[in-house]
Amino acid sequence: MADTVLFLKDASIYQGDNLVLSDVSVSVEKGEFVYLIGKTGTGKSSFMKTLYGDLPLQKGEGNIVGYD
Repeated sequence: MADTVLFLKDASIYQGDNLVLSDVSVSVEKGEFVYLIGKTGTGKSSFMKTLYGDLPLQKGEGNIVGYD
């Protein structure tokens, strides 16, 4: 995991009382390209807000470029 720049394991995210992401796991290595696609209301923005620190991770673990 030395070249991992993004790591989430079994992550769940809520907005208020609504579960918007459930048990998401992802690992992105240095140099990889990632596309985040999906229908409206599927949690793309919530996922990004969690990476930016705007939404807390209620379950699971995560790390982005050396920050917990």
